[in-house]
Amino acid sequence: MIMTTEQIAKLCKEKEQELLDKYFGNLIKEAAHECPETIGEYEKELPLKIEAEYKGYLLGIWKEIAPGQACILEEQKLRKYMTDDDREGIEQAYKDATEQTLWERMTQTNHKDVTYYKGLLKEYTQELLTCARLDFLEEITGKHILN
Repeated sequence: MIMTTEQIAKLCKEKEQELLDKYFGNLIKEAAHECPETIGEYEKELPLKIEAEYKGYLLGIWKEIAPGQACILEEQKLRKYMTDDDREGIEQAYKDATEQTLWERMTQTNHKDVTYYKGLLKEYTQELLTCARLDFLEEITGKHILN
């Protein structure tokens, strides 16, 4: 099956959105209606799990368009694009979301910290997926796989 770079980029973006929807759902609705007091399944490693799933998808596309050729996604290079501020921000937000003060427990107000943390985690994940897509598309065009 022959695809253009634009078609592949569109498939990648659709997969990114699918993964974000799958793992994060509608955080705004959740924050407004459920007001969760704990982070639940949203551990700090979640972005890396989602990134790994996405890379598996990208490698599947690669096998279709360039069978027998090696695809090298530069994982460490991708993470350098993410600023230390992002990671530090997530670390602090995680701490705030997981460590409830007595006042937060009494007033049921930790959901503000939880919502902020989940939003940062989603944003960071989105950045990771975007970098992976750009690296993948660069690999395709750099090896002249597609026109």
